[in-house]
Amino acid sequence: MNFLPLEIVGAFGIIEPTTSDFRGTFMRTWDVNNQPGVFEINQSSLTHNPKAGTLRGMHYQVEPYMENKVVVCVSGRVFDVILDLRKDSKTFGMNSSFEIGPNSPYLGLFVPAGCAHGYLTLENNSTLLYFMDKSYSEEHSSGVLWNDPKFSIDWPSTPVLLTERDANWPTDHNV
Repeated sequence: MNFLPLEIVGAFGIIEPTTSDFRGTFMRTWDVNNQPGVFEINQSSLTHNPKAGTLRGMHYQVEPYMENKVVVCVSGRVFDVILDLRKDSKTFGMNSSFEIGPNSPYLGLFVPAGCAHGYLTLENNSTLLYFMDKSYSEEHSSGVLWNDPKFSIDWPSTPVLLTERDANWPTDHNV
């Protein structure tokens, strides 16, 4: 498992070769011995998206539940975005986007605490596995509007499915 530094400070792309034989494929989704810095998994989640064009994001948690996370696309393909909301970061306000999935350049991403994360599914039946170092807290959960002009995220298409919450994050945040 290889972690390649990305443009956003503290973010990494994950490259893991998939092996295959007559039985199917095998890929490693996490290796504690090969990680960027200290990361202790506290919670794991799986999300399945039946339809292409599904948007989830842009989500983050505030202190004391601010989290580092690893996001791995184990089936399908997604357009994944990291948005740096850390005011003390030299990449504050910047976003980086990547296609992730088993047949994409990156299998997944390491998203540092203080960054918002979201994705748009590019294929039906896209499934992602999350590893977080903090537990989810509804009261500490927040978000940024996916198409907020302040951040100029260059999405490949307009979402066809998104929650009311994700469609209505405020643009008048203190970010």
